[in-house]
Amino acid sequence: MHRHRSAIVSFLVIAACAAAVAPVPVVAQELAAGQANHTADAPVAQAVRISSQLSIDGVLDEEVWMSAPAISDFRQTVPEEGAPVTERTEIRFLYDDENIYVGAWLWDRGEVLSRLARRDAGVADADFFVVLFDSYHDHRTAYRFATSPAAMKRDEIVSGGGDRTFGDTSWDPIWDIETSITEEGWFVEMRIPFSQLRYSEAEVQTWGLQVERKIRRHAEDTMWAFTPRSERGGVARFGHLVGIENIVQGKRLELLPYVGGRAEYTEIARNDGAQFANPYRSGSDYFGNAGLDLKYRVTSNVTLDATLNPDFGQVEVDPAVINLTAFETRFDEKRPFFIEGAEIFDFGTGGGGGSQLLYSRRIGRTPQGSIPGSAVYSDAPGSTTILGALKLTGKTPSGWSLGALNAVTGEESASYITGASEHGEAIVEPLTNYFTGRIRRDLRGGTAAIGLIGTAVHRDLSDTGLRSRLRSAAYSAGIDARADVADREWTLAAELSPSYIVGEPEVISSAQRSSARYMHRPDADHLELDPTATSMLGATGRFAVSKQAGDWQGGATLNGTTPGYEINDLGFQSAADRVNLSGDFGYDELDPGSVFRQWGADVSSRGTWNFGGERQAFEVTGSANGQLLSFHGFNARLSRQFESWDDRLTRGGPLAIAPAGWSGNVGLNTNSRLPVSVRTGLGFSEDDAGGWSRNANVNVSIRFKEIYEIQIGPEFRRSHNAAQYVTAIADPLATHTFDRRFVFAPIDQTTVGLQTRFNATFTPELSFELYAEPFLSSGDYGSLMEFAAPSSFEFNEYGSGSSTIDHDQQGRYVVDPDGAGPAAQFTVSNRDFNFRSLLGNAVLRYEWSPGSTVFLVWQQMRSERLVPLAGDTQLSRVGQFEFDRDTRALFGLKSDNILLVKVNYWLNP
Repeated sequence: MHRHRSAIVSFLVIAACAAAVAPVPVVAQELAAGQANHTADAPVAQAVRISSQLSIDGVLDEEVWMSAPAISDFRQTVPEEGAPVTERTEIRFLYDDENIYVGAWLWDRGEVLSRLARRDAGVADADFFVVLFDSYHDHRTAYRFATSPAAMKRDEIVSGGGDRTFGDTSWDPIWDIETSITEEGWFVEMRIPFSQLRYSEAEVQTWGLQVERKIRRHAEDTMWAFTPRSERGGVARFGHLVGIENIVQGKRLELLPYVGGRAEYTEIARNDGAQFANPYRSGSDYFGNAGLDLKYRVTSNVTLDATLNPDFGQVEVDPAVINLTAFETRFDEKRPFFIEGAEIFDFGTGGGGGSQLLYSRRIGRTPQGSIPGSAVYSDAPGSTTILGALKLTGKTPSGWSLGALNAVTGEESASYITGASEHGEAIVEPLTNYFTGRIRRDLRGGTAAIGLIGTAVHRDLSDTGLRSRLRSAAYSAGIDARADVADREWTLAAELSPSYIVGEPEVISSAQRSSARYMHRPDADHLELDPTATSMLGATGRFAVSKQAGDWQGGATLNGTTPGYEINDLGFQSAADRVNLSGDFGYDELDPGSVFRQWGADVSSRGTWNFGGERQAFEVTGSANGQLLSFHGFNARLSRQFESWDDRLTRGGPLAIAPAGWSGNVGLNTNSRLPVSVRTGLGFSEDDAGGWSRNANVNVSIRFKEIYEIQIGPEFRRSHNAAQYVTAIADPLATHTFDRRFVFAPIDQTTVGLQTRFNATFTPELSFELYAEPFLSSGDYGSLMEFAAPSSFEFNEYGSGSSTIDHDQQGRYVVDPDGAGPAAQFTVSNRDFNFRSLLGNAVLRYEWSPGSTVFLVWQQMRSERLVPLAGDTQLSRVGQFEFDRDTRALFGLKSDNILLVKVNYWLNP
């Protein structure tokens, strides 16, 4: 497979990506003269200074409001793009030394649709008013304030533009909102303190401004600074707000101390190897804690956030998953401290595993050490304590964005006791420092940018016993650049990121053998395992060109990740030793016709190679989507996977073949603006080796009585994998597979889950949320078989030919690969399983004073994993999916219950 070219391929891919990074800012500057300037003809709004604060009551009867000129030229984006708003709309802006005020007259000749929802919730069936301030005036970032006629709050930080726009709803500023509803329509009055915004220190301010109104009765979305849907929109296409002068920063410091308590009522199992009960836990255990969050505005556009002993008890639990692969499951970050401002640290390399340099869930992770096998009971922490964290973020008037995050997690130890009543203590996580720094320079009014990022992890491994398990240090860096050209229709983007890890030889050898790279593969001529290495260096790079405006859109991306690239100490990465080339091309029709409101079709392809030149995947996909005039919609996808090589199937063994196959899905959805809306999906896959999968999901959303919402999401999946990896057995007689026997088995798997949410918002300050997920999964392994030969997808079933297979008294399989021959017997455990779990939590949140909140939280966890045991006839059907049996058993499991209370108090001294 031309593996001798690996060094040349490695150099060319990374060099090409590196070379692509440097020219982009230069290209951006050279094309500046030809770049259309959308701000030249952007609409302008005028803010007027007042001498005293306004009373916020939603009535808008103060005469001073009439001193400000109104903006009223709103145009529709849907349903009739470019048409004037159907209902009269006027917006005015006032300000004083401390606040900016927004008044909205939203007249309506029909019914005003209202819904009250918890803060930051999405509301599809209520009228909405939105105002966005680009107070930095950098054309990339804006503060979004939105409300419904029920005066709910939705606030977020919006970044980017067009398809790159995303919002950070974890940002919860302190601001006031009141609304009123009359026969003439509904009216909004907002007071937003300048202290909650970031802006330049100039005496005369010019802000970017966008205002939106949604009239659900007409299914109508309108905006003030209008951009056609076929063009790139977002912050770069905002209008302007002028007239703000000589404003001061206001109070710089915000404190949010908290106190909390936790009660855990859990089932404490008795260890059969001990003659005594667990001395560490009684089953009814109580804990208390306290901490502090701090926000300090260093300048009007730079903010320091800090947290001491943070508590995240009110955060929703992660969903249940069954992972039979060699790769880690990635869960979303849900902790507010790490979510807020995360966009400034965004640097997704796009490398083969969808890697990202900062995956903040590494901070405070489950301890990575272990306790001795002789322990019968232990008191091990479930997570690492975050002693403190600092985050500095901001922007300068010249276009620089900066961010720095530093967190320190404490040394964690686990007390334990052996069956002989001997006490001990093991360090399971060392004192660790995590750092990420990011800078970015916006150019050409936000249509081009170049940035740098760096991360570092340092662990104090002295006297911990963890030197042979954990890396002492890990570093990564990155440079990225992009430029929007040709009137923002085209985007060029490039990234380059090196990594470097340090540790004892056992640690670096483990990294070389990890599932991301498998450097010990015996037939990989382009890879070499170095068991004496104390460091590992790698890099990844990406170059992309895309057309993101107009009816026809598409693009192409090239990225490469060398085998030595490793960022999992603070980042997330699943694959290395990869070169990916992908492209897509599609058409979007946005003008309503006689049947469709809009529709689109797309064709894409993706190819993946390792650095030995062996193709790991090649796929061609066609997809289509559409929305009817009734706002019901559909989407469909069909993909063809062509036969390729697979250097991961044997998990460090020889190369195998990945069979060709097909996959696809179809989805239908009803109008999301209706009180009851439904979204469904059906999917399938099959391959030439006989593997297949079928899945179906439904999501039903029910909204009623203005304050209640129920979401029900059942999901069902069945699959058959023709060759699931089981284990590998060393055997010098297995010369045909490099002195190891790779054991596989077919597996039939069935999974059923039901995610359920109930939300009730009694007032804008008081809400209740309930989440529950029953989850059932079974795995039924077939006959054990042995990988027959490298570069194949062939297997020899044990028990056929000269091989034999039997059971021992423990119920394990006893395999003799050549019967009476010289090869040694080995045993393999029965891997069949049934997994049952019920996860849930309920949160009552009350904002008893602006910025001050009390949380009451209940979490419940029930889970059980059944595996075959010798002589246990009740478990003879383990591996078979029986819905009635498993459901009854699920609700009969003993539950672990956790009750929490947390009170914080916002101070602005």
